[in-house]
Amino acid sequence: MKWDKRYIKLAKEVSTWSKDPSKQIGAVVIGSKGQVLAQGYNGFPRGVNDNPENYDNREVKYKMVVHAEMNCIFNASFTGTSLDGATLYVYGLPVCSSCAKGVIQVGIKNVVMLYKDTPTNWDEEWSWSKRMFDEAGVNYKTVDF
Repeated sequence: MKWDKRYIKLAKEVSTWSKDPSKQIGAVVIGSKGQVLAQGYNGFPRGVNDNPENYDNREVKYKMVVHAEMNCIFNASFTGTSLDGATLYVYGLPVCSSCAKGVIQVGIKNVVMLYKDTPTNWDEEWSWSKRMFDEAGVNYKTVDF
């Protein structure tokens, strides 16, 4: 529990790197020895301009933004780091179904999340994520600090 708190705090810090004015999400992937394998936050892909107009237009933002969880996966692949058997810590929102697919595909085995004030439109996303996690044997939990 002490380490869960520390890694969630780290994911929270990473979330502050996001330039999204409405929601900042952060994630870190931790290896079996406690090593940080990757980090990610919600934002536009490398090389795409982070201008405020694109964040203010929800339709544009939702088409262009990369979620924190997928940014972790992409950042790990960028450095050739395996996430097999690792634990993902997410601060801000539950894992969506698209990110759940990525989590499962790279072999992450545990997901720990801290979130508050989740929009009701996120309930269906999270229910799909739980279904896939359950079928794939990915452990998940929420924590509150």
